[in-house]
Amino acid sequence: MKDIQKLHREVLYPVVRVRANNAGGSGTVLFSDKDEKGNVRSFILTNQHVIAGLVNIANVWDSRIGKEVKKDVRSTAEVQFFKYNNWSRCIGCVSVEADIVAYEKEEDLALLELRDTENVVQYIANIIKENTVKNIHIFEDIYAAGATLGHPPFATHGEIQFMDDEIENKKYWLGTSLISFGNSGGGVFRLGESNNFEFIGVPSRVQLQGFGDVANWMGYFIPASRVFEFLKKNNYDFIFDSSLNIDECDKKRKESIEKERDKVEKKEGVVQ
Repeated sequence: MKDIQKLHREVLYPVVRVRANNAGGSGTVLFSDKDEKGNVRSFILTNQHVIAGLVNIANVWDSRIGKEVKKDVRSTAEVQFFKYNNWSRCIGCVSVEADIVAYEKEEDLALLELRDTENVVQYIANIIKENTVKNIHIFEDIYAAGATLGHPPFATHGEIQFMDDEIENKKYWLGTSLISFGNSGGGVFRLGESNNFEFIGVPSRVQLQGFGDVANWMGYFIPASRVFEFLKKNNYDFIFDSSLNIDECDKKRKESIEKERDKVEKKEGVVQ
């Protein structure tokens, strides 16, 4: 028998709607906690293509090297959290501004940080442990949750059916949970070994067939293994690794950015 309340808490409620100017999609809350200064830090994972319209590459004068450089100018995203009565009755939403703190077009992943530094998000997805991804198999039941066609988030049930598709040289898993436009950036969940629903991927693509029809029973999602690599590369691995400290990761990220900036300045030649 389904545990209805568990499905609400662990599958539906951690999924949000993401607005990016006139476009948008979905997102999943992966982390919300206080740092050493007592400020709340909350992070939402989504697809890069969901927030692509908020990132513009501009030529900006850099006084340190005495020339124009290309810089990405990131506009503000809007994250919408939905409120419910009696678990299932949607009564509206609350919008919170968010910054795009990391993104990669090739991976089609992006990370948003809420500007609310006072309130911890109540419902957070349980991320599968990195060393147990190998235990996932075809035929496992899954739920794909997202704000399909701009609707408040809902979940569809299906199974994993293929785990070795390569699209644009990247691995995608294929599920039969019905998805469509707007699901992008949401979450795919399975009932894990600890009897909790685990976040195992990001719905990202639908299959097109002849005449532009959408085969929405073939839902491609980015597996958790790629999510882990994206977070590691950008020094946000504290999100899934509780042994890491958020403040230490912040320091490591800043040092990495400074190192890359120094490389560019040495290559270009700094104007004194």
